[in-house]
Amino acid sequence: MYIGLLEDEPQLAQYVCEILEKAGHTTNTFSNGADMIKAIGRDTIDLYVLDWRVPRVSGIEVLKHIREIRGLKEPVLFLTSKTDEQDITEALNAGADDYCTKPVRPQEFLARINALIRRTYPERNNQDIIRNLLGYKFNQLSNTVEFEDLSVNLSEKEFKLAMFLFENHERAISRDRLMQEVWGGGGDALSRSLDVHISWLRKKLDLAATSPKLRLKPIYGFGYRLMAVEEHRDA
Repeated sequence: MYIGLLEDEPQLAQYVCEILEKAGHTTNTFSNGADMIKAIGRDTIDLYVLDWRVPRVSGIEVLKHIREIRGLKEPVLFLTSKTDEQDITEALNAGADDYCTKPVRPQEFLARINALIRRTYPERNNQDIIRNLLGYKFNQLSNTVEFEDLSVNLSEKEFKLAMFLFENHERAISRDRLMQEVWGGGGDALSRSLDVHISWLRKKLDLAATSPKLRLKPIYGFGYRLMAVEEHRDA
């Protein structure tokens, strides 16, 4: 998981990152709320860990930006020294999913993180070789996808990109996040490669702008979103 950490104490931020990265997560650290808000507008973060008292924009204001301005539903955990019941209630009522107090207790902290991930991203925690997503059957051994009466062979990169998009359907995914997930980096060359792979997936998996069930739509200046056509959302 890609976790955004808002923490202005460098040593504590490094310690929390080490805990998360040893558990297999990728982290991006912000020392003030304003920088995190900017990042939210250009990247896709799976889970937010917020301190309350940080420079420029407070953690609670970042939370309000996530929920009220951006309308994002990704889980938010507060990691803070504020322990008053009123503060905890304010954060939860503003849209936080959990609250963890300092000093950091690594096992409890990871347990809370893992609980949020299991609840929010059940599809991405499924390690089965055969995955059924939105009526498409993904075979992770053969890199094939079956849907309707078709069986389509995909390259390794196509398959990885398709799986990530299907696991995160209805989410806006940034170009940077897609390149990082599939190619492990970014840059102009990979950006062009991403567009080519997106074009291939639209054709091979029937995800074009006029497709009857699923459409892989661009988000101008940001990335892509895999969306169900309205009449098929509840099918």
